[in-house]
Amino acid sequence: MFSILKVLSLILAIATTSLASPGPFLSRRFASPTIRDASTNAERFSRGMNPLPPRTLYNPTRVRRSFPSSSPTLVAKIVVSNKDSGATLGYMRGATVNTATYATTFSFRNPSSASDLVELNDYSSGQHYVFAAYSNGYYVGPNSYDSLMLATTTLSTPAGSEQEPDYTKGPTQYSESTVWSINPDTGIVTAYWVNSDGSQDQVFFLSYTTAVGTTTSTSLVFTGDVAAFKAEYSTRTYTEVTLSVSLS
Repeated sequence: MFSILKVLSLILAIATTSLASPGPFLSRRFASPTIRDASTNAERFSRGMNPLPPRTLYNPTRVRRSFPSSSPTLVAKIVVSNKDSGATLGYMRGATVNTATYATTFSFRNPSSASDLVELNDYSSGQHYVFAAYSNGYYVGPNSYDSLMLATTTLSTPAGSEQEPDYTKGPTQYSESTVWSINPDTGIVTAYWVNSDGSQDQVFFLSYTTAVGTTTSTSLVFTGDVAAFKAEYSTRTYTEVTLSVSLS
């Protein structure tokens, strides 16, 4: 009899403990249901939630190509701007700065990239705008105050080649024609000169203004070291400028 009472007491104790402390099964059964993330604004509004943040569709590092990719040759005028302020000074007319009415119209091969070197041509005559010097082996680059002439000629030199003699000029000029780099995304024009040692240095653009009576004129200078050039010719005020194309 004692054994039976002991067993019944044990069963009753176990049952009482189970009812007082729900186990894992009961916890899972009555736990709050998982709320699925609202993936649309409609779902979020129906639940009293704020809308989703806007997706970033514009990437400032992706600049739209400004040149038509389908055109093998482009025609443009070249704008001259103050490099520091960005103010437009005028348009290139050969090696001078003038108004748009009298600006040179250029043509050039549509560049594939900003590093693609092209020839800059006079649209009317078809001649190339070249950098030129009167001596062979002319050095333009760091620590040199020398500058280059801008000339037109039929002489054509490949990209990366040193200056070649142009016997159509008197006296003979030593020229390079495929020296222009035109960024197809921004239209910015840069230029390079290959020295006789094979080094290729960037050519920088300066402008200066002279006055004769009431008439003023602005000319361009092409040099490989702006500071060295300004120091050598300190009696005149030079402004560093940027060149950029304006498609016709």
